[in-house]
Parts: sequence; structure tokens; C-alpha cells
Amino acid sequence: MSYKLQAAIAVAVAGLAGNAVAGNAVAGNAVAEEAYRLDDVIVTASRTAQTVDQTLAPVTVITRDDIERSQASTVTELLNRVPGLQITNNGGQGSTAGVYLRGTRTSQTLVMVDGVKINSSSSGSAPLQYMSPEQIDRIEVVRGPRSSLYGADAVGGVIQIFTRKGHDVPRLTVRAGVGNMGTGDYGINYSGQSNGYRYSLGANLYETAGYDHTVSKEGKSGDKDGYRNKSVSGSVSRLFDSGAEIGGSFSHTEGKAEYDNTSSPDIQPYNDFSVTSVSGHVALPVNDQWSTSLTTGLSKEDAHRMEKQNGVTSKAGYIDTKRLSASWQNDISWNDSQLTTAGLDYSKETIDSNNTYGEDSRYNIGVFAQHLSDFDMADLQVGLRHDNNQRYNDKTTGNVALGIDLPYDMRLIPSYGTSFRAPTFSDLYFPGSSNPDLKPETAKNMEVELKGKFEGGSWSVSVFQNDMKDMIVSSPDFPWTPENVDKARIKGLELTLITKLMGWDVQTNATVLDPENRSGAYKGKTLYRRATQLFNVNADKQFGKWLFGGTFRAQNKSWNDHANTQRVAGFATMDLRAGYQLTKELKAETKVTNLLDKEYTTTLGYRDEPRRVLFSLVWSPEL
Repeated sequence: MSYKLQAAIAVAVAGLAGNAVAGNAVAGNAVAEEAYRLDDVIVTASRTAQTVDQTLAPVTVITRDDIERSQASTVTELLNRVPGLQITNNGGQGSTAGVYLRGTRTSQTLVMVDGVKINSSSSGSAPLQYMSPEQIDRIEVVRGPRSSLYGADAVGGVIQIFTRKGHDVPRLTVRAGVGNMGTGDYGINYSGQSNGYRYSLGANLYETAGYDHTVSKEGKSGDKDGYRNKSVSGSVSRLFDSGAEIGGSFSHTEGKAEYDNTSSPDIQPYNDFSVTSVSGHVALPVNDQWSTSLTTGLSKEDAHRMEKQNGVTSKAGYIDTKRLSASWQNDISWNDSQLTTAGLDYSKETIDSNNTYGEDSRYNIGVFAQHLSDFDMADLQVGLRHDNNQRYNDKTTGNVALGIDLPYDMRLIPSYGTSFRAPTFSDLYFPGSSNPDLKPETAKNMEVELKGKFEGGSWSVSVFQNDMKDMIVSSPDFPWTPENVDKARIKGLELTLITKLMGWDVQTNATVLDPENRSGAYKGKTLYRRATQLFNVNADKQFGKWLFGGTFRAQNKSWNDHANTQRVAGFATMDLRAGYQLTKELKAETKVTNLLDKEYTTTLGYRDEPRRVLFSLVWSPEL
């Protein structure tokens, strides 16, 4: 496919995504209107539109159809199917969730919503546990470093979430579900497309009485930890005959998440939270070869720690963070086989807390350039970026990847990339538990991927090694001050297979990791909380009006400490789901997670969810 046609697709993807990260405009509306329906077109891997087959990085796309088939209640439930991705929880729904992508820690994975970074300026992690799948149109996960395109934090990869957009004729969807543990799930979404406009507006309420999250040697504390989540999202965009586009999107989530206080059982603590992301974009075709786009964004996270005792509620602490960002991107198609992308990124993040931080704001300016070349039997991607930060000065990162076409629909992709992660405000300034002398983490990643296609499916094998320097970890003893580890190394093997088996759509993947601390007192030890073996199988099949599906997930043991003395047992879980089309407009669904009621943990001292059952009705009337 020529880069001019890719640019045409990019217009459509920008409309789908609600941001101008792929804001190229070369072709007219006819191509764009058709192209945006392609489920396998992604923008995160190269900041330009490519199909999954064209990308020179391992990618996973979770579409809206995938989300609806899975009946997932949380984003982390969706991400559990991604190769090489491990989720840890400090309890059930609404509790702190960790994302370990290819053995890198939570804060080493960049997370964006509609092109806007949502990683916390305080902790470095993204509040994925609070996002509702009902807000989401698609998720793109790129595995491997992408700092040369996005700057800090893209060490393990990038997770980009696109909120729902309008497609085709106006559509209304109403969902109502009830389940055990006092669970209720209610949502409504209205979206459509008319006269060049795409629009969507939705709201969702999820609540559960929960279960006791905490377990210790003495047993369970006996109380239930409830969770309530209210969310609303919307988007609107206008695509003009000239190929220009303007639009914006927003998502807002707020609620309450209870947790245990083992030191004072008479106090019921909970988090009052809110997460907001807003973005706007404009994309303009300057001429047949050059298009330009501007994206602006705001991400805001408020976390208030509340305590209830004897009927009286008080605020025990708070951390409010905010990030303003802007990105200017230019795409120049020199001919059908050469595309240059270059631009500027700016962000300013601030923090407000009941604790006094040494600094409460900082800015970052990034300059990036990338060139894609399409040869007869190969593709080449070369990128370079320079970041200047108010706190840690200058960092330069780069990447190079070569895609070589082989016989029998196979492709070989060797690649090399560098990345870094900046210390957070809490790393540097949190009173009593910080280290102002921390250095930014840096990493070098080498990878070789071999992938292929066959009738009805695809497969891939990836071998990679990520060598990290100055990795930031918490000290093993209270007050757990962050410190740099001189050297760490993560080696891995990833296998994926997508196929049809006896009429079932099957997606399976397996990952083997060797995440090792290579310096200091814990040299030779496995990096804590990383499982070294991960396995997933997802299968779905349509039987007339019935749809059946299941997910099997397993991982081996991990360690909860640097010294590898606190063992977290491995586990396997099974989820089942079914749906039945009662009428043309009404569908009944049911889902059982942790079918065998396996008692397991991903973080020592906390129980992951027991068996959960949810029954739902979905009404989609014709308008």
C-alpha cells in the first residue's frame, strides 16, 4: 500500500480516534469514509496509519466488537488477553492495578486516552482500574520501546485507548446488568454519523458491594470492600470535503473505592477518585504531499483518601495532578514509498497535595522525526527524538526497524530501540519517602520478530532483550525510599496464534520471561512481582442466535520482594460467557468470571476476585 493511501486512511482513523495523531490528509472523502471501518488499521506504532501487517512492532488491537463479545467489566480484564502483559491487583474492582508489560513495571508503560497521556504525575501508573469498557471504541497495545515517538515512560510499550465515536446511522444502546456481590451495571450510549459529522455520548454506572480484599496470616478481616464508578464520555468531529478535520473528545470517571485498614479496624477508609481526559484536534492538508495537525489535551486525576469512623467522615489526605499537553505533527509524503513525520510535543504537569513537595510543576519539550521507506521486498522505519525537561534536562532516544518480506506470507522484523522513564513527583519529593538524587531510567531493546499469515489466521514469534540502567525501585525496608538499580535485564520469548478451530475463533498466546536484577545486593534475583510464564486462550463461536465464549488464563509463581523470599503462588482461572439474541433489538447476556472460584492472589496480602456472575440485557432499538 502506498503512503499516499495510508495518509488517506489516517484521516479516517483520526476521526475514529478523536485526535490528530494520524492527521494526514491527501485523498478525498470517498476513500476516508471507506477506510475508517478497517478494524486492523492502527496509529500508535508509528503515529501514522498502518495496518497490523505493515507495522514494524508487535501490536494487539482490541476492537469494539471484541469488547462487546468479552462482556468485560474492567479495562484490566480486557488487557489480560494481551501477549506478555501481566495484571496485579491490591484486591478487587476499584483497587490499585499494576500493569507489567514484557516484564517492565507499571510506570514504564505509557498509557494514553485519545492521544493524551494519563500516567499519574505522582505515582507514574495510569488509573486503568477506574475506566469503564463502555467508554471505549478500541485499544491499541504496542509492545516494545516507543520513546523515540512519545518520550518518557514508553519503556515496555504503549497502551492507547480510544473513546467511542460515531459510525454510520444513529444508534442507541442501553445496557442493564445485575449479579452477585450486590453488583449492578447500567449504561447508555448514543452515536452516529451525518453530513460529515461523527458524534457519540454515553454514560455508565457500575457498583458492587464487593468482598473482603485483604488476607493475612490471621485470616480475613470480614468486611466487604465496595466500589462505585460513574462515568460519562463524548466526542464530536467534522470531516470536510477538502480532507480537513476538526474535533474533540472527553471522558470523565468518578467514584468511591473502599479498602481495608488492618491497623485500625474501627476506621473504614476509602478513596474518592475522579479521572478526566479532554482532547481537541485539527488536521489540515497543506498540499498533495504535506499535511499538518495539532492536538491539545488535558488529563486530570484527583485522589482523596477518606476515613469514616463512628458515622463521621473526614479527609485524611489528597493528591491532585494535572497535565496540559499539545502536539504539532507534520507528515510529508515524498512519493508513494517515502513518508517523513516530524513535530513538537509540549507538556506541563502540576501536583497539589496535603503533603509539601519540593517542586510542584515541571514542563517537557520534545522534538521528534521519523522516516518510513517502502521498498519492493522490505520496509524501513528510522526515528529520533530529543526531550528537554525542566527537572532532568536532556534525553535523546531513537529506533530502527526493518521489515523483510519472505516466502509463504512470512515477514522477518529485526529492530533496536532506546527509551527512558523520568522520576515522578513522588519519587523525587514525597516527604519522608523520596530521593531527589534519582536519575532517569534508560533502556536498550533488541528484538527479532517472525510472523506469518495463513488461510483464516496468523502467527508470530518474537525474541527480545531489554537492558535497563538506573531502573527505579523501592528500597526493601520502610519507608521504601526509591533508589536506582545500576543494571537490570529482561529477556523474553512471545508466541501468538490466531486461528479458527472447529468453527471457534481462537486467540492464544504464551510468553516466557527472564527478568533479572544484575547488580547490587540482589544480583541474580528475579525482579519482584514479575511472573516468568504467561498463557492465555480466548475462544468464541456463534451458533445461530447463540454466542458462546471462554477465556483461560494462567501464570506461574512470582516474588513479592527483591530478595525472592516472599513467594506469590501461580494460578489458573477460567471465565465463561454466553449471549442470546431474543429479538432483533434485544439481547440477553451472562458471564461467569473465575468459574471454579479459585482463591488466588497477584499481590501478597490481597485476594483477587472470587467467582462473579453477571446477567445483562442489551437493547439496541432502530432509530
